[in-house]
Amino acid sequence: MPRSLRNFWLNLRRRLLARPAPLPGPAPLGPPRVDFSYTIYWTKLVRQWDPPRRTAIEAALGQVLARPDFEANAYERRYQVTGLDDQAHAGASLLALHKVLRAFDAAPQ
Repeated sequence: MPRSLRNFWLNLRRRLLARPAPLPGPAPLGPPRVDFSYTIYWTKLVRQWDPPRRTAIEAALGQVLARPDFEANAYERRYQVTGLDDQAHAGASLLALHKVLRAFDAAPQ
């Protein structure tokens, strides 16, 4: 068998038996993705609120953010904001809400 034909078969066999490289998995849910998700969620809700409600929520939120035990955790729901809803929220979620409320205050009416 000519050498080039033999090399062709050896290379073909090597490629067929080789394991394909694993595909990369999804990106981990780190701080940028978590912050983005919470920001989008709160923007959708805050758009429906009137200015007095936004002001009241921002005042109540300020009290929660000023607590000495406040932690900007990504998922653990530890904090309730008076007047917001009956659910507990994660610290990162409340920081995103604060950011959205400040953006709505800064936007021209």
